[in-house]
Amino acid sequence: METSSYRDICMSCMHKYVGIQTSDGMTQDGFIAHVDNEYVTLAIPSNEMIGGMPMQQQGYRQFGYYPGFYPRRRFYQRRFPLAALTGLFLLPFFL
Repeated sequence: METSSYRDICMSCMHKYVGIQTSDGMTQDGFIAHVDNEYVTLAIPSNEMIGGMPMQQQGYRQFGYYPGFYPRRRFYQRRFPLAALTGLFLLPFFL
């Protein structure tokens, strides 16, 4: 596929949870955060919480979470060149 085709597809999938595959065989999943003429930026979720505690320790709190408050995950942004993309696919995202 041409770079402009991948750019158009990435623009239509903006802020959605997707998986990408690059020409060197690497796969990565994340939310499309930004698209320009040469790069697509993914917000990749990690297992670390904003409070600094790992995900396993957050679930074992004695009294649970405050009403309306849930721990938030960290996202790391990573740029991929559109010319290196060989596949783009939508993934289901569950909270």
